[in-house]
Amino acid sequence: MDSDVIIIGAGMGGLFAGAFLAREGLRVTLLEKNRGYGGGLSNFVRNGESYETGMHVAGGFYPGGNLYGICSYLGIADRLSMTDADIMAHVIDIRTGREFDLPSGSEAFVRSLSREFPDSAAEIEAYVKALQRVASEERRFFFRNATDGEHSDEFTMPADEFIAKYISDTDLRRLLAFQRPLYAGVDGQTPAFLHAMISSVFMERSQFFTDGSQSLADLLACVIEKAGGQILTADGVTKVNVEDGQVTYVETLSGKRYQADWYVSDIHPCALVEMSGDKAFPSYYVRRLHDIPDTSSAFKLYVRLKQGRLSALRHPVFIIGVDGWPFEEAAFMCPDKTDPEFCSHMTVLAEMQPDEVRQWQDTRTGHRGAEYSAWKKSRMDRMMELLERAFPGIADNVAECFGASPLTFRDWTGSRNGSMYGYRKDSGNLLMSMLSVRTKVRNLLLTGQNVNMHGIGGVPMTAIDTAEYILGRNYIIDRINKTIN
Repeated sequence: MDSDVIIIGAGMGGLFAGAFLAREGLRVTLLEKNRGYGGGLSNFVRNGESYETGMHVAGGFYPGGNLYGICSYLGIADRLSMTDADIMAHVIDIRTGREFDLPSGSEAFVRSLSREFPDSAAEIEAYVKALQRVASEERRFFFRNATDGEHSDEFTMPADEFIAKYISDTDLRRLLAFQRPLYAGVDGQTPAFLHAMISSVFMERSQFFTDGSQSLADLLACVIEKAGGQILTADGVTKVNVEDGQVTYVETLSGKRYQADWYVSDIHPCALVEMSGDKAFPSYYVRRLHDIPDTSSAFKLYVRLKQGRLSALRHPVFIIGVDGWPFEEAAFMCPDKTDPEFCSHMTVLAEMQPDEVRQWQDTRTGHRGAEYSAWKKSRMDRMMELLERAFPGIADNVAECFGASPLTFRDWTGSRNGSMYGYRKDSGNLLMSMLSVRTKVRNLLLTGQNVNMHGIGGVPMTAIDTAEYILGRNYIIDRINKTIN
């Protein structure tokens, strides 16, 4: 089948970009190396239990939210099942021994924290107003046409400095940064707008995917396929042929060649460069792609619980103030599919630097050796130790647990070093770390978490930019606004 657009990779960015283009009548083909599609949205099954790969909690899918607006435009909002969290999050500060139930809604959030930190009440109110103000400066996030010169100094200042500007209590500062694992924050570097946008969205209303995040991937696939597009899995692109400054075809592992007018890459830009040959891109552009640092990777612990033993928690749980590794840890409690009153499993995320697994970097899943297995078990034991401190008696309720290291994520997603969120955004040099969807090849575009923002809030917005480069500036934004207004 001839295509108007070939998309390399069927992760979240590729699916959203493909859905936007298909919605507007373009013939789209997605080529994915894995057996399934979805990337961070995908689920996997082990011993009968379904686990989410990366997307455990979300925001913006409620009426009035930006992701709800996108899904309405795509015609899938009424088919996407979301469960509201009962609160924004439960946070356990191991350093102080204090625990906090943070409610949803900015006014309730301010009241709750003001009771916990009465001497900081005025600072908390000022901080939340500043948080909302900085988030609102990302105009595209709220479907407003972007104009130049509208960002304040706070927008690009380091997130930790932004918090400290308003909050004097160090314990409160640590608490307000509890979502750092969701954007791999780095003191002195991560810009405040990332912190503000993620924090404000989840503060308004946190949600879970009732049937797992794969359900969103499946709905996006339906949009593509209903319009005559296709998603081809287990046959990833291995070569991007560039002649006279444009792509003429891509070739997959099986030797098949695909041609289109436009090509979109949803893979790491450095992997794209390797597929494209030495002369496809200018050397200065290649150096830039290689020089941008990645965000940290992660270690994940998946815990299957004994049936009917642990009551369901309908909110994420964050553990902060840990001495040594992991420096920040987030635990996500998932309700049992057969009995919603109980948890069937939990997924625990901890940041990890790729240097921890550097000695096994030339290995593949299932063939890393006994030394790696012993190291991996030590990290799983450490995470279980912290979980036991947070949830006394949890160990007696465990039926099975297994882990995923930075190498697991590298091999699954194709990201360099198993990075959680692609390129790291540096407030001191945003021009260096923020990529355009355009490349130096005329008909080759970028999408996904390495461009602009990452995560469920950012990747769809980048996909809009990618699609609008083909369709026209503000083309999709205008259609979303007509749908929701």
